[in-house]
Amino acid sequence: MIKHLLILSVFVNSLLVYSQNKSTSTQLVNRFSSAKYIGFHGEKVQEFNYSGGTILAGKTNYDIEMIIHGHKRKFWFPFTKQEADSLKAKDSIPKTEVIPGLNTAVSDRYYSEKVTYTLKDKKYTVYKHVDYNCYDSLCGSRHDHITFRTGITYFSPDYGLLFISLNNNMTLEILVSLNGKEAPKDLILAILKENNISPDILKKYKKA
Repeated sequence: MIKHLLILSVFVNSLLVYSQNKSTSTQLVNRFSSAKYIGFHGEKVQEFNYSGGTILAGKTNYDIEMIIHGHKRKFWFPFTKQEADSLKAKDSIPKTEVIPGLNTAVSDRYYSEKVTYTLKDKKYTVYKHVDYNCYDSLCGSRHDHITFRTGITYFSPDYGLLFISLNNNMTLEILVSLNGKEAPKDLILAILKENNISPDILKKYKKA
């Protein structure tokens, strides 16, 4: 159930931007042989074990591909606006991102921000992206609805997707281990606390 909800949400957002952002020129950033996540949906707790995956850097975003039960699960994760503008200037790419089928520029909400955590004398810099139902800069006037937040995602080129939250923390997916080694739990716990995740979930994650 959790898997289907997460895939559906990611798929809806991906329809808006993924095909536009997938570059013909990508660079391999990281490759992993296995990844373990713990998922929460209400009272239900479930583990997800991925059998491998890759992280690629395109022109404006990271493409993450993860394999579970023989099937590929794809994510996009945008760069910061500063990074995207710098790359566009270097490669003479237009400075406005256009959503396929809408013929309009995306709003600044589309881009990620970098957040640095210093924990036990170690620094981690991760990407934080607030997910919305639409990234059209003219959403209200074009679609006759308001733009609203659907979740939040944290990403690291070193560790991949660290934390996914959907529907006001009702559905969560949190990295436990990568390539058989424990994920940086101090970092992930700091992210969970920052997002007001319940103490009960924190306890279950520590034991995972």
